[in-house]
Amino acid sequence: MLEVTEKRIDAQPAAVIRTKARQPDLGPVMDELFPAVLAFIQASGAQPAGPPFCRYLSMGSEEWEIECGMAVTEPVAGEGRVEAAELPGGAVLSTMHVGPYETLGQSWDALDRWVKQEGKIPGGAAWELYVTDPAVVTDPAECRTELVMPLGS
Repeated sequence: MLEVTEKRIDAQPAAVIRTKARQPDLGPVMDELFPAVLAFIQASGAQPAGPPFCRYLSMGSEEWEIECGMAVTEPVAGEGRVEAAELPGGAVLSTMHVGPYETLGQSWDALDRWVKQEGKIPGGAAWELYVTDPAVVTDPAECRTELVMPLGS
């Protein structure tokens, strides 16, 4: 059974790289972008303020527009392909996916069904927070990914 939490979150400054990718290529794209963002954050003297995230700006049939990044403790100026951004604040729905990244779609589908059953209205680009580090948690069955869906008014 899907456990969904409705909560309010504060907006968070972030450093991101925006790109477009086909759905099957998302994993390798994230594997490239997260270290680049982290290196930028460390070089800027800023501090990460949470796990890496991927925000889904648009999901077309061919390519998805995404931003991969990390929240930071204070706003940073972007440089090169790294941009200053913000994870939006406000009312969100949140659920935890436990298991391999390949099954994330099933959890998103379950969340979408829950939203429809409960009469909630999505309100913007959703994102995933990669709570466990795959370099540390090597068993895919133990990976934890928080799914966050902003709510509309």
